[in-house]
Amino acid sequence: MRTIYTALLAAMVALSALGCSTAPPDGSLPCDASIDVQRAIGFDASLEALLPLAGWGSTPAVVDSARECSEKRLGPLWGAGIRELRSAGAQFDTGDQTGYTLVIYRADGLTLASLSAAFEAGASVGRKTQDIRITAPQLRGRPSFRMVLLNGDHRQVITLFQAPGEAEVRGVLASDISDAAISDAVERYAAATE
Repeated sequence: MRTIYTALLAAMVALSALGCSTAPPDGSLPCDASIDVQRAIGFDASLEALLPLAGWGSTPAVVDSARECSEKRLGPLWGAGIRELRSAGAQFDTGDQTGYTLVIYRADGLTLASLSAAFEAGASVGRKTQDIRITAPQLRGRPSFRMVLLNGDHRQVITLFQAPGEAEVRGVLASDISDAAISDAVERYAAATE
């Protein structure tokens, strides 16, 4: 489960995962193509602090943050002019390989449309992804992106939205939990950002 967050973030290009290091990498260094991905607890503490962690009924198993710099990792976002994508996530496990992650993404020029397109493109070329279904439901009166897919034997649901007045894009990445639990997490996360 450690990597619903990692795997779905990486779904843009490869559906892969990396572990955390013991000390955060230096996020103040320039982001260049030689840096594939950097991820650690506290890597971008200011972005982690934007995750609403109170009132979820449980403590996240992991709260960490990352940045992606290479064309390989950024995929379609690279073509949109984005050279650094930062993210933070709080992962809530509900069982073996099940749960959800609250995520926030930040990049100069990032939009809901560009991040949605990147997730869609990544999923469409995934070796284990199939039965991809995409909708654009309204979430608290604003647009959102929802992609449901099978990744191997796991049903995964990605929901992305932008909170009013925020440049960041937020998301709930879920694996093998009920639609009711996903809807509840998305609604609560969206409400917490208003």
